[in-house]
Amino acid sequence: MMPPPRRRSGRRPPPIWRRLSSTGWLLFSLVIGLIGGLYYAWVVDPVVFTDASPARFSDRYREEYIILVSQSYAINQNWPLAQQRLAALEDPNIGETVNDLLETAVRQNRPAPLLQQLAVVARNLGAQGQAVALFAPTLPPGTVQPTPTPAIVTTPTNTPPPAATATNTVAPTPTGTATRPATATPQPNYRLTEQTRLCNDDEPVTRIEVIVLDAFLNDSPGIEVEVTWQNGRDRFFTGFKPEKGRGYADFEMSPDISYTVRLPDGSPEVSGLRLETCDSGFSGGWQLTFQNLRNSSSNSEGE
Repeated sequence: MMPPPRRRSGRRPPPIWRRLSSTGWLLFSLVIGLIGGLYYAWVVDPVVFTDASPARFSDRYREEYIILVSQSYAINQNWPLAQQRLAALEDPNIGETVNDLLETAVRQNRPAPLLQQLAVVARNLGAQGQAVALFAPTLPPGTVQPTPTPAIVTTPTNTPPPAATATNTVAPTPTGTATRPATATPQPNYRLTEQTRLCNDDEPVTRIEVIVLDAFLNDSPGIEVEVTWQNGRDRFFTGFKPEKGRGYADFEMSPDISYTVRLPDGSPEVSGLRLETCDSGFSGGWQLTFQNLRNSSSNSEGE
């Protein structure tokens, strides 16, 4: 037999606020208070910073601030003003901070002018390091770097008549056509002195080695080298592997890619650099040697 159906009670369930315990009421109050506090802080009365000190900047903006100070100093050369601006950061180790930022910028391959500006500020703050020595070397007192002077070629415009001879030869009549002065062809700052294949009998060589020398065949550190390929570009600097020479730098090549190397300061482009198989059966790279022409030209003129 089926049980008789239950009769529904006519009572309604109590409202939800009556069924909440004391803990539930506490959590509900906290959520409402949090929402109200956020609304007041973000909409009704948000905090607005005015005349904020650079000392309150985040790490990212502190780095941008230091870069701006170094760029400003490179233009106006007002070191007391630069010191005053850096002091606003309230960093007791500001020299080390600028030096760390410089080394980070070098690893990130930032533009050479930016590296030089940071290096000068770091050097003036007393920082010492390999990057400072490369991009802001301290010159000895009284040292003046020679500046090449372009040679000026002049061509006489009035040709003197030929000397009289025993025969009655009539001297040619000078015409009014002026001779255009010759224009000196600009010379590159560097020349390529050697291009050599790199081969090893025991292992492959997959790099481009660049050696930069000055006019007296001494190593030149801190020289920017640019390498390009199809849809790609990279740059690096000499001097970061002192065990191989202060004028040495290298770049790792990839198979089936043709590279072009040049010095942005002014050098001929060396193109068509690819990994090729040596007699040993291993892949071989390239070694390029550049020599600075600026000092040599100025010295020859001075002599």
